[in-house]
Amino acid sequence: MRVRRSKAPAWTSEEIAILCDVYPREGVNGCADALPERSWSAIQNMAHKLGVRSPYVLIPTPKAKLDGADLEEAIRLRQDEGWSFERIGNRFGVCETAAQNAVVIALCPRLGFTPAQRDENGHLLPEGIERLREMLSRGMKAIDIGLQLGISAARIAEERRRYNGDLKARGKRQLPPPGNGTRYSGAKVPKDVYRQVEQLLMSGYGAPRIADLTGVSKTHVQRRRVKLIRRLRRKGECLPGCDHAGRRIAYKDSLASVHLIQKDILRAELLKGTPVARAAKIAVVGSSFAYQFRDELKAELERKGRELPPIVRLGRVKAEAVDRALDWLPRSKHNLIVYRRHLIEAEGDQIEAKRRTIAELMPKPAPIAPKRPLTFEEKLALVASGKATLVPNIPLRRPDYSYTLGGVATGALA
Repeated sequence: MRVRRSKAPAWTSEEIAILCDVYPREGVNGCADALPERSWSAIQNMAHKLGVRSPYVLIPTPKAKLDGADLEEAIRLRQDEGWSFERIGNRFGVCETAAQNAVVIALCPRLGFTPAQRDENGHLLPEGIERLREMLSRGMKAIDIGLQLGISAARIAEERRRYNGDLKARGKRQLPPPGNGTRYSGAKVPKDVYRQVEQLLMSGYGAPRIADLTGVSKTHVQRRRVKLIRRLRRKGECLPGCDHAGRRIAYKDSLASVHLIQKDILRAELLKGTPVARAAKIAVVGSSFAYQFRDELKAELERKGRELPPIVRLGRVKAEAVDRALDWLPRSKHNLIVYRRHLIEAEGDQIEAKRRTIAELMPKPAPIAPKRPLTFEEKLALVASGKATLVPNIPLRRPDYSYTLGGVATGALA
């Protein structure tokens, strides 16, 4: 049976004052005698959080959990194969953070960056701390800071906490959030947003759609989905539309799938005898879906004792003209989603949906302002700069007058 440990009491202001006074002079041994209720590790952790140093404590920085051939393989999997740090950690039997720190610190000099300055024990020097604080002030992400300085994620988070406390004590503005507020995969997400993500997952939405609705990165949604699947599995439940392993077996109606309005249009065209390929263009659906829908409709009519009407083929010239008129929308997933959205908003009016889709996908070019004629001074400036040259203006005139046959005869009579 697993025994749950009791949580240590919080540090009091008197204990912190004793630590700040004794630790710099006598180290952890003197603090252990002055604070008998606190262990050595608790004293060292609190001194580290407060930034209190002692000349009697020369503990080197922790070594990376990956080294040698394992580290080289982890770097290859990250750079060439695009593996996540969680997958790399599972591969080598370490946690995700340990894999990330080892790979990031090793990549720092290889990518051409200068690691943060450290002493002989591996601790950051004031120059390295100053570089770290400058990057924190610019709102850089922790992963980018780690790559450029070769620092672990925990050290970056700890320095952020210290720097914010220093700024607060001086009445200065706090540091900007990592990434300057952008919600990327490493950003911290509030608990209420996580609850909203879980509610949308239980409603049957997928990760891309939830990311669009909440603004959370798709990576965060996928991680929350994995945790939710494990929690539901312990209860004997599963996500809507998924099996117990989390594999999708049924899809929720969305703009990424053929809408019911399009199915009704396709059904009406097939019942009129329109060829399948042309009916697919009219309903703005794929040809494969149209043939599959035709087979299902045929089987449904056969169960009712009916048959599909024969295909009404148009003449060659007329059919070609009709097909060219139907190929107005370039087929891509984005374009189809835009059209379906406008088709739903227009309540099935295909003409209005087509007009709105063209207006959104094919914006009108900006109007070109008419050019005004150049003044005489502007023309002289162009000639002086060499961008224009003078040409002789030769008036073209005929050497004699043109006579008509009637004119010549009248002149002879005179």
